[in-house]
Amino acid sequence: MVKDIGTEDTLNVYASDTRESKVVATISPYDPRERPWYQPVRQQPDATWSKVYTNADEAQEITISALSPVFQSLRGTRELIGVAAIDVQIDTFSRFLNDLDTTHSARVYVVDEHHELIAQSGTGTILDKSGHRRSLSNSESPLLQFLSQSIHNLEPSAPQLLAFDDESTTQYIMISPYQSDKRLNWYVAVVISADDLMGNIPVVSNRMLWAGLILGLLGLGMGIVVLNRLTVPLSETAEAAKQIANGSWDYPLPKRNRISEISQLLQSFSSMRSHLQASFHALREQLTRDNLTKLYSRQGFIETCDSLKAQQSSSGTMMLLGINQFRDINDSLGHHYGDVLLTIVAERLKAWVLAENGVLGRVAGDEFAIYLPSITAEQQLCYQHRLRQVFSAPFVVAGEPLSVNISIGITSDCAKADTCLRNAGIALSHAKTESNHVSIYTPVMAEQSKNKTRLLTYLRHAIDHDLFEVYFQPLVDIRSGQPFGAEALLRLRDHQGQFISPLDFIPLAESSGLIKAIGQHMAAEAMQTVKTEIDKGALPAKFQLHINVSVLELSDGDYVEQLSQLLERTRFPVSQLTIEVTESKLADNDPVLLDNMSLIKSLGASIAIDDFGTGYSSLAYLHKLPFDSLKIDKAFVDRLTRDNVDDSVVAAITKLSKSFGFSLVAEGVETQQQAELIQSLGCHHAQGYLFSPPLPIEKWPSVLWDDQVNSLNKMA
Repeated sequence: MVKDIGTEDTLNVYASDTRESKVVATISPYDPRERPWYQPVRQQPDATWSKVYTNADEAQEITISALSPVFQSLRGTRELIGVAAIDVQIDTFSRFLNDLDTTHSARVYVVDEHHELIAQSGTGTILDKSGHRRSLSNSESPLLQFLSQSIHNLEPSAPQLLAFDDESTTQYIMISPYQSDKRLNWYVAVVISADDLMGNIPVVSNRMLWAGLILGLLGLGMGIVVLNRLTVPLSETAEAAKQIANGSWDYPLPKRNRISEISQLLQSFSSMRSHLQASFHALREQLTRDNLTKLYSRQGFIETCDSLKAQQSSSGTMMLLGINQFRDINDSLGHHYGDVLLTIVAERLKAWVLAENGVLGRVAGDEFAIYLPSITAEQQLCYQHRLRQVFSAPFVVAGEPLSVNISIGITSDCAKADTCLRNAGIALSHAKTESNHVSIYTPVMAEQSKNKTRLLTYLRHAIDHDLFEVYFQPLVDIRSGQPFGAEALLRLRDHQGQFISPLDFIPLAESSGLIKAIGQHMAAEAMQTVKTEIDKGALPAKFQLHINVSVLELSDGDYVEQLSQLLERTRFPVSQLTIEVTESKLADNDPVLLDNMSLIKSLGASIAIDDFGTGYSSLAYLHKLPFDSLKIDKAFVDRLTRDNVDDSVVAAITKLSKSFGFSLVAEGVETQQQAELIQSLGCHHAQGYLFSPPLPIEKWPSVLWDDQVNSLNKMA
């Protein structure tokens, strides 16, 4: 093809490669600069691909051209003078794809960004009836329409595998985008049916399935034979293990097996059974025997007694004895010699119990239980005297004779040994508070024990939920009838709102160790309440506060420090605080207690001896105790009459106070006559219901005091 000056701007198409050949076609006018292969470089002078276009020759072939601009430099400037083009016939792609279709039974489509066909495998044409390239979206083929929609939703540069179901089979489609910076934006779609993709795999699978089934049946048969030889001895071993677990140590094991591994298992299991049997017997011995005394333990004692009870008609008698003050023995001799004493006691008891055909066990640290199966309830007291004779002779420990006192709890008529042991324990607790240290169980004791447990639980609940109340009973100057102070008294209500007697919960709080927390609460609330009333002007500025302190609190090495912190926190004047201590609790002469009393005095507080005359310290300790006042017990005030007033205990204590120089408070003053007699003896301070019962401080009956003032003034 030539177009130049010689052709007069007409494009001639020659039959051969020379101008002398025949002109087979002419195109006029023809301007190559308007052709699709020229326009892209004209718009942007850079190497690129043209769009797909129809060639201008007589064959009208679909073509794409690779283009490169041609420049000329004139006087330092570059000028575009032409385009070098290499044409690629699209039919070349189709022939290549057709070969691929024949080889792999796959159809391939190459599509541009307008979803128009560029090439396809097979013999069909990419042109429609109008001579234009076919568009996938306008195709009558559902597959090509699906392909067009899929290309539209395809993410850039991301291949995508799709499946399309037609009437006969499933078509699998892989769409791969091909993009170039040289104006190419094509998509290659490969379509293959499921049948062509699978090939002969289904046939091979069926054959493999049958082969696998046959081999599986053969393997199952062989497995059953092998498993039978393995599982029979194993199942027999499992049954033996089950029987051994139930205590049948002599249950036979399977015979030796030809399989070495099974034989080793059976041998190991037999050895393990022997070791377990020995360990079980050792553990059983530890459970039922006390390690120190070799007597029955609690568990062994209960089992042996239950066995004897099952063989006889009578319930017998059980006695539980505890060594009094055994903790003191441990503290003085040391735990080693304490254990030696327990061993000697066990040997003495064993000789006596064996002679009585009984059962003996050590059921707690210093508690021994004795069961006499043939002893009736009528013989109980006689046998407890005989048991005491066992302890009549001293025990020699570390070369020193040691007298041991015991308490005994006795019970009978129990169906079960553990019930008897529990009832004997309740009786023993009562025996330790009795003068003769012997107590026989009654159902009332069990109820008292339950009530004690309930009350202890409620005390802990009351501490956690701040249920304690502080009441105040006035301390009155008999001469004026006016209160100069008050004693703080703790009160506690039950679930129904009724008051619980302090005689019930205070001793329990002391024995359980709760008294320290309760005492801290009472002291803090009492100081804060009185301090508030003084600040408001409702009480005199020098109002005295008396607080009861348990000896357990006072024996604590940290008590004085805690008291000092409490005084600082409440800002209560220490000179207006009096600590009351019950005289009967001072008999031990504890050095820590005495030191704390001296430290309290050094803080500036006062100390009063409460319930004086009822304890054991009496006058012997008065010169040792750093106290400021005595409170005469109510029992002595109650005995005052006009006939015995001069010879009464109150008169003696009053004379004593004048000699020692301490003040006196008469407790429990309930009648006008008692107030008159006390005042006549020279006791000027009193406390009691004559003036006021314990009340919240804001409810004190001041009007009644005015009446008392008038009456006492008349008496004076």
